[in-house]
Amino acid sequence: MDLVVDEVIPIERDGQPYAFHVATSAFYELDPLSVEVLKEVGARGSMTEAQLSNGFATALAVAPEDLEVALRDLVALRLLVPSTERGKRIAGDAPPPLDTGIANLVMHVAHTCNLGCGYCYAEAGLYKGKATIMTEQRAIEYVDWLFEQADPERKQLGLTFFGGEPLLNPKVIRAGAAHAQKRAKETGRTVSFGITTNGTLVTEDIAQFLQDIGATVTVSLDAVGKTNDRLRPFHSGKGSYDLVMEKIRPLLDRKIAVARVTVTRQNLDVVKTVTTLLEAGFREVGCSAVDAKNPAYDLDGSHYDQLLAGFSVLTKRYVEHAARGEYYGFSNIHNIVKAIHNGHNKEFPCGAGLQMVAGAPNGKMSLCHRFVGEEDYVLGSLQTGGLDQDKRKATLEAINLAERSDCSKCWARYICSGGCHHVNFLFNGDPSQTYMTHCDWLRAWYRTGIETYADLLARNPSFIQRFVDPGYTCVA
Repeated sequence: MDLVVDEVIPIERDGQPYAFHVATSAFYELDPLSVEVLKEVGARGSMTEAQLSNGFATALAVAPEDLEVALRDLVALRLLVPSTERGKRIAGDAPPPLDTGIANLVMHVAHTCNLGCGYCYAEAGLYKGKATIMTEQRAIEYVDWLFEQADPERKQLGLTFFGGEPLLNPKVIRAGAAHAQKRAKETGRTVSFGITTNGTLVTEDIAQFLQDIGATVTVSLDAVGKTNDRLRPFHSGKGSYDLVMEKIRPLLDRKIAVARVTVTRQNLDVVKTVTTLLEAGFREVGCSAVDAKNPAYDLDGSHYDQLLAGFSVLTKRYVEHAARGEYYGFSNIHNIVKAIHNGHNKEFPCGAGLQMVAGAPNGKMSLCHRFVGEEDYVLGSLQTGGLDQDKRKATLEAINLAERSDCSKCWARYICSGGCHHVNFLFNGDPSQTYMTHCDWLRAWYRTGIETYADLLARNPSFIQRFVDPGYTCVA
């Protein structure tokens, strides 16, 4: 039987070799002999078991018993595999059965918005329709549906208030949250809340309410000052930055706000943006490259280079803080580190359709919040009793990573899992066809994440125990 080196991404930090194993998303610190074995087998292309046992120890100038232990470990870890199994995904994270209950609902309480962001995929919150406000009765119906269809063993459910701008409908948010808390108490469950807002309508009373229900509050802000004003104006053309920073002070004072930055070709200085927002009091700041299908906003190769350079500066700060036992709230790198530590190895990039759906004011439920308004991706409705399980299953089977021939040779495929379904749909007309324009950028960013994880292990592994995985036991 021929043995080959499986798909392995070698990493070296300060002279210490590591390996990221693609098929299992496992991360290993390597000893010198393992490095030499992998290098030699890789150089030869493949080696039979007989070749490995006859004369190979002499070639490497090591004791046969030491080589035997190294080979046994490398095979057990699947870094050396039979040639027929190279790249084969083994024991990755299995998705839940495609007919399992939904655990998280994104409730679109307002299909309207008081801002007019030019890149908005939701068309200023209208989602290809007319301005609509959800009723209290509809919100209660959604909450009842969430609790009634959830699997009995599922004790934690999630409800996110979304729009448009959800704070244009605060009465329904309060009613929905109150009913969800009531149902949670009745059923012996807990419910977590979230809200995404542009921040313009926050008041002291709203901030206190959001704190009382334990909500995670995501505020959309794209840049600082006039740059943000150009990207996120009111419909009148007036800028929003100064007003938002004033209005969200009650959220920042309560330390319950995180920021989400949409990066376009007009606001590529992510270092300035993230630094300013963290200093203003946000717990975390995360950045996401825009996907607007609009050349005024979308990024090209040189823009992605600038974005990666900015991310690298912020990542260095993250590591420097981690070395001191402190958390620096650049969530992009923190989330990648978490994914690598947890061995993220999935067939789907997110929970859309699996554990989460979005509910529109008209009662229709879509694959996710970004697909609302796209009739082909409506998976059911309150009026018809919930999800159409046949359509749900067919949709999920079509967008499974296993069906992506264009991802089959990419080393990052089980971290990326094929990318955002809606981005693929927007640019290719089909969520199962990977939008490959930013694949080089993503691979570079994921590699930065792997290197950062190695840096954390070397400089302060207790940071992982404290901030990444409280259940992790440091043996260093």
